[in-house]
Amino acid sequence: MKIIILFFAFILSININAQDPGDAAKHIGAGVVIGVAGGYAAHKISNGQRGWKWAGAVGSSLAAGLAKEAIYDQSKGYEWETKDVLYTTLGGVLAGMAIDILTDNSRRRSGGGRSCGCLVAQLDAHKVQLPKFVKNGTGDITSELQAAYLLE
Repeated sequence: MKIIILFFAFILSININAQDPGDAAKHIGAGVVIGVAGGYAAHKISNGQRGWKWAGAVGSSLAAGLAKEAIYDQSKGYEWETKDVLYTTLGGVLAGMAIDILTDNSRRRSGGGRSCGCLVAQLDAHKVQLPKFVKNGTGDITSELQAAYLLE
């Protein structure tokens, strides 16, 4: 996490001198889109291994940024912009964080990891007997559960 914070501080400390003012946002957006595709593909191929998710997200956006600068911009006669590659890679880092958060949360809810504090229960109808709720109750779920517990 410290590395990510330092990376963001580094990116924010760079003076934005891209081809136009909205260019940095476009590169970050493209990096996010490409990073989500690469990270999710790596997540599925590696059966959810965390390092591969990050490698897929950041690596695909870095490769796209380098290819854009080396192939597209050079053929159009533009000069090399290292900042554009960094902004595209930053989009990949953002995509990696999003994929990591979203896929870890679903893994934790299903019992694959430590508890996340989510209010999600896995119920097996053959093993768990749900309490009978009190008819004509107050409508408050807390009091209904307490009354059902006391009546059993």
